[in-house]
Amino acid sequence: MMLRFITFCFLTITSIAYGQINCETAFVTDTMSVPETEKILQGQYLEIQLKDFSMVRIFRTNDDKYFLRFIVKQNFYFDKVDVLEIRSGSKSYYVKNTKQFKIDKTSGLFVVEVFKNYISTLKEAGITSLYFAKSVTDFTRQDASRVKQISKCLYDFITEKNKN
Repeated sequence: MMLRFITFCFLTITSIAYGQINCETAFVTDTMSVPETEKILQGQYLEIQLKDFSMVRIFRTNDDKYFLRFIVKQNFYFDKVDVLEIRSGSKSYYVKNTKQFKIDKTSGLFVVEVFKNYISTLKEAGITSLYFAKSVTDFTRQDASRVKQISKCLYDFITEKNKN
């Protein structure tokens, strides 16, 4: 009985620790390529892996531009150009002429530029789904919460930088 209780406590604590993001060490300095323009951008990013093994990256360039990079594992429309709707609760952010690039047969890629004020929306609501080519890719509540966490880290970094 005691062993089950200890195991339960251990699993609970590790799952809570897994969900926390340390803003101080979360930023990674790197480059990112934009497939449409073939530009190489330098900056910092925060990234999370979702429950379905998709990835969300928020990238801030050295010249203060912001990009969202999605690696999706479902609803593939490789090389199709359409409107990408990023849903954050009851708000949506539309990106016209978005193309889903093929990484491999089980992964697609979106890279879109977003405005700085949209980072504020993300820190409040996260991302609840993506709508592209008449298909919806839903995010779980935990995934939306993790997007909120990294968005809050970036937003706090931006506002702190502007104060100085």
